[in-house]
Amino acid sequence: MDKRDENKLVTMKALRSYLNLNNAIWGTSEPMTTAVTELENLIGLIETIRKSTDVDQSGLVTEKRTIRANVVNKTFELVSQMFAMASKTKNQVLLGKISFSKSELDGQRDGGLASTCKTVVDLARENLEGLAIYDITAAGLETLDGLIVKYENSLPTPRLSVSERKANNEKMKGLFRSSKEVLNDQIKRLMIRYKETHPDFYAGYLNASKVVDYGTRYDKPEGPAMPE
Repeated sequence: MDKRDENKLVTMKALRSYLNLNNAIWGTSEPMTTAVTELENLIGLIETIRKSTDVDQSGLVTEKRTIRANVVNKTFELVSQMFAMASKTKNQVLLGKISFSKSELDGQRDGGLASTCKTVVDLARENLEGLAIYDITAAGLETLDGLIVKYENSLPTPRLSVSERKANNEKMKGLFRSSKEVLNDQIKRLMIRYKETHPDFYAGYLNASKVVDYGTRYDKPEGPAMPE
């Protein structure tokens, strides 16, 4: 998504948030409720396409690194407790399955790490009774399992082909056109009634509707600036 479209999306989300905060004023209006719901849906579709299309995933990469480190630490902590138990009980089979260092765990590729961690959790569940005295609980394993799933979800999605990216860009253009229609032909018109009855609400609406460009607001002479 280019900067211009990004600014449009930021504006729509800001307006959506403002309207939701003031739902008590317009919430009984069926046309307004329908229009705001339609705007919500369009924003969701735009964000879904953006996530799969945009090349810049620096934010996702940073999040992935943080979650990955947490997964490695928590999994190795579990492995250490299991190793102590297996050593005490002379469980050679289990020892063979979990005899790896933290550096070996950390050195695995993303997909391999997730698979290994899931295997460790499954092994812990199979030996949960013996692990009780090591403070390993079913609830704790569920928490780690959820963290592993979160880690998998943080992994960057495969890059799209040129044709897929082109198709998504066309979909995006269509969604922005639909958003413009909802904002200008429905919400903007429906807001007129509040100009006299709720002037502060209407003034806030005008302000929330101004497009943000590189962190600077600029004024339009005639009403709110809507996506083009």
